[in-house]
Amino acid sequence: MKSVKRRKINGARVPFTLRPRKKYPFRTPIPPCSIVRVKAAPRNPWRKELGRRFRSGYYSWMDGLDCIWLVNNDGKYEQTLDHAYLYKFFEIEKVSKERSFYGRNRLQFEPMK
Repeated sequence: MKSVKRRKINGARVPFTLRPRKKYPFRTPIPPCSIVRVKAAPRNPWRKELGRRFRSGYYSWMDGLDCIWLVNNDGKYEQTLDHAYLYKFFEIEKVSKERSFYGRNRLQFEPMK
């Protein structure tokens, strides 16, 4: 297994990750740890869970960047969806500054407060 490149920022060694420069057939992938909420929409299949909040989880190498994992309040990966479905039925409350799409060298999600 290859070691992760690291760089120094303010004296601390952090993983060296950059935003992707590749063009995707969908919008730029939503960063992991962003918070999304189910919004009201006609014929919304999520209407029973209106207002429920999720975090977007880390992407999987096998699924690709168009498969978004939703993390529930307990910190468990619960469901998947793609970007078109996300923008149609969910509202983005907060966009995180996470730079690692795949979560290398990151801890598990903690329960949401």
